[in-house]
Amino acid sequence: MRFSPYIWNLYKNSPQGRSAISAFSDRKEWIEEERLFEKYNPKIKDGFNSEMICGILEDFWCYKVSEYDGIELNSLDDAEKLYEELISTGLIIESEVILKIGDFDRMLEFVPFLSMELNFLFGEYFFPYLYIDEFYQLTRLADYFEIELPPIPKKSDYKARCMYYWELCKVFYQFRKENELSPAELSSFMYDHAPNVLGNDNKKEMPKPSAAWFIGGPIKGYGTHWTTGFWQSNKDTKRGDILIHYETSPVSAITCLWIAQTDGIVDPFFHYYSNTYIGDRIEIPHITLKELKADEYFSDHPLVRKNFQGVNGWPVTGKDYAKLMRMIEAKRFDVSVLPQIYAPSLPKGIVIKEEKDVEKKLLEPLLSEMGWYEHRDYIRQLPIHAGRGHRIFPDYALHYDNTQEEEKAKVLIEVKYHMKNNQEIESAFLQAFSYAKLLLSTVIVLCDKERILIYENKDGFSRNRYKRYYWEDMKNPDLYNELKNKLNI
Repeated sequence: MRFSPYIWNLYKNSPQGRSAISAFSDRKEWIEEERLFEKYNPKIKDGFNSEMICGILEDFWCYKVSEYDGIELNSLDDAEKLYEELISTGLIIESEVILKIGDFDRMLEFVPFLSMELNFLFGEYFFPYLYIDEFYQLTRLADYFEIELPPIPKKSDYKARCMYYWELCKVFYQFRKENELSPAELSSFMYDHAPNVLGNDNKKEMPKPSAAWFIGGPIKGYGTHWTTGFWQSNKDTKRGDILIHYETSPVSAITCLWIAQTDGIVDPFFHYYSNTYIGDRIEIPHITLKELKADEYFSDHPLVRKNFQGVNGWPVTGKDYAKLMRMIEAKRFDVSVLPQIYAPSLPKGIVIKEEKDVEKKLLEPLLSEMGWYEHRDYIRQLPIHAGRGHRIFPDYALHYDNTQEEEKAKVLIEVKYHMKNNQEIESAFLQAFSYAKLLLSTVIVLCDKERILIYENKDGFSRNRYKRYYWEDMKNPDLYNELKNKLNI
């Protein structure tokens, strides 16, 4: 959904809108900036307290950014050179080296605080980055308002990851200019208006676990009341997956299971790069490292042999999980209450070796069973005119209509042989999303040899909001009819 000037004007002239815009435009003290972080990202308190935030903001202003007060930036190029200089020259406070020159690894965690000071001094080019540990919220905003985010740099390229903030600045500078927003209005749009429009994306039904992963680290300090939080994970974690928590020394034991609350996501400003939110904690009898090393199966497990070094995001095989269940059950715990990995299978007698098999042996028979046929209800490889006569060809356009001036297809389907990880799923979604915008589609379908992913345009598509089905689920009348209803629009 594109930016709506009408809706925006209603917001900015409301008491809430005026208050938010004023909060971003009239900052005078560090505490006012700290309150913006806390108001629009309360989870920041998991890693920083108010005193720390004010201290960092003050240090970057007094010993770095304020040196540029009074200079003029006349272009994006000028602003980029300034930013690159700021992140490259370290931070020295009264002869003490706080941040070494070129230490881009450590600089990552300071980028949001530096962004606040740069926005204060040069708001024309820099916006405050408040998405600490919440990069997925930025992707939600981008999807909804059809803003194309730049590709994320590789994990090992710390300088490029620091520079990614500048790449975002260029994107939102263009967005701001196109929609005639002031710098303070852009900030209030991003952090106050957009979240209200997007709403809560986590109220949907939790899917069955598709995999299990090890995570690790101390829980002490979070408290027994702690029920959900941010954690390093494998980037291919799916919402609903099982996370087996190994508490490091001095506990040195597997102590509980969690359920991933979001898909794994790569966050360029998070030191460990990939993360998820964990919740639905289940306490289990402790399985100690000593017990694992004495166990016939786990004694030879590579992670156990490494004393769980590199534990976060380590994939758990079906056999690993079954053997762990055996050890838990031996401690007289009812393992039937624990989540189990869902292992889907293909319909009997079907062999899939390539993408064409997914189309001919899985998708088209399913569409036929639902009463939809080629040339009548759907078109394969529909040519779409895009820009200067260029043509693109989505795999399937279901409920196609060319009787109007604009070509339309209510459902857009893209087929892949196997989307092996979240990056490939996201790439397929963005490809299909570009077609769906041209065809004014209200549903996007991605499918491969294992699953069917349904994205619905509920006031905008989101790469993080989808319903997952497996081909085996089509034997279940309730799931079959649920999927048919989603496609029969």
